[in-house]
Amino acid sequence: MAQRATISIVLTASAIMLLIELARSAGAYPGGPQIQVTDIMPVCAGCHLLTKVEHTPERPADYSNAALPISEHYKALEFADKAYRLMPAAKRKALLKMVKWVDDNSSVTLKAPATAKLGATIQLTVETKGGIGPVVGVALVDLPLLFQAWRIASDGWYVAGKPTLIGPDGKEQSWWLDKRANEKKNLSFILVQVKADVEKRVLPTAKITWNLRAPIAPATYTITAAFLYGTEKVDEYRGGKLEPGPGGSSGPSGRTAFSDIVTVTVQ
Repeated sequence: MAQRATISIVLTASAIMLLIELARSAGAYPGGPQIQVTDIMPVCAGCHLLTKVEHTPERPADYSNAALPISEHYKALEFADKAYRLMPAAKRKALLKMVKWVDDNSSVTLKAPATAKLGATIQLTVETKGGIGPVVGVALVDLPLLFQAWRIASDGWYVAGKPTLIGPDGKEQSWWLDKRANEKKNLSFILVQVKADVEKRVLPTAKITWNLRAPIAPATYTITAAFLYGTEKVDEYRGGKLEPGPGGSSGPSGRTAFSDIVTVTVQ
């Protein structure tokens, strides 16, 4: 029995790694996790490409470099690889230009106080710019590491109530959080409805404010914001289903970016 259990554990770990590798070769689902209204970690978005090789220090350099947009997405568009082989050259060229524009102008910042008292409540603000839409995701984690980041609640912080989300139109959004059975479940991820204006070259912005109760153990804590976004314009809903972008299900159009690390000394 013990031997069987060991084999089962090994197979399970292997299956997980296989799923991650398979996801890496797939395209990002444009609609985002609209059913899974819970904390989503960067590793869950295995289909999203890296924005910096430093986000996967545990992997070989060849792997990390191959997972950058310039290596996978841009080349696929340039050389008509994957589903892009069905696109006319002029459309691929225009799409590549737009994708680069989205990447070059997308960003995420995190602001937090430098100190906090034990168990006291502080405010953290995340501001994003970019993503083509229809949604982007934002998560508060401890470090900017794709395969190692933990949600901040695992590091002693507690999300006090639901965050306040201001969308691109300056109005508050609550559509995703309203789906939860219990909104006060220490949630450090949120989904935002956005839409870029490609013709006018305007990328959407969002502002999320979290109220966090500090840990009860004195220490200096690190926090960063993960930003999950797409770069290809998707079709509208057809027959109740959101169609994929021009690259189809194999188009590597998703990205995972991180803000700079902030440190909060709790004492």
